[in-house]
Amino acid sequence: MATHRIRLNNEEIPYLLLRSPRRRSIGLKVGPTGLTVSVPARLPQHEWEAVLHQKSDWVRDKLEHMRAHAVPDFCWQHGEFIPFLGRSLELVVETGGPRTQAVRCDSLLRVGLADPGDSAALKNRVMHWYRSEALAFFQYRVQLLARQLDVSVSRLSLTSARTRWGSCSSSGAIRLNWRLIKAPPAVIDYVVVHELAHLIELNHSSAFWQIVTQACPDFREQKIFLKKHGAGYHQF
Repeated sequence: MATHRIRLNNEEIPYLLLRSPRRRSIGLKVGPTGLTVSVPARLPQHEWEAVLHQKSDWVRDKLEHMRAHAVPDFCWQHGEFIPFLGRSLELVVETGGPRTQAVRCDSLLRVGLADPGDSAALKNRVMHWYRSEALAFFQYRVQLLARQLDVSVSRLSLTSARTRWGSCSSSGAIRLNWRLIKAPPAVIDYVVVHELAHLIELNHSSAFWQIVTQACPDFREQKIFLKKHGAGYHQF
């Protein structure tokens, strides 16, 4: 994994290069982090750069679309609203000690700080709260849905992946993006079911989707919702 730069259409464009011994072709992807180029392990640089020049219009259009729809930076201050389980919580920043925990009270998240104007400290405190809430909620839903599907989960952990909401290993380890805690519970259940179903079918075959449908009949609706609103969950 390495960062490179190339000039396309008079614009210098950075991109992330991913080499893989399993790849047989060149793959281009534009996402929230920019352009990613995936290539076979021993492919010489001039070959993937030739493809980038051939696809320069496509790359430019995708990057322009991404920039136009980029989510603005979040302003960490009193009175702002943050998403949680499909709802909005208002940040209430108060004077407090260094060990004061963030506490949710109905539609408020009360955060005590030594300096209520310290935006970095506010962000850190809220992020810690998010991860704690995410792990507890995910553990509850994973245990419940794993029993429903009659599968065993060896380990559950959180991830900060930019492009994946969850993953599953053949050993039964489930990883879920902590940002999912911002989504409605039904959306979270869909992602959990999707990963648990891989413990039965390690693919996306018709049999896999049948398992997902049985456990989450409205999964298509939840999938569409996540695709529509997921970028907003990556604001922070």
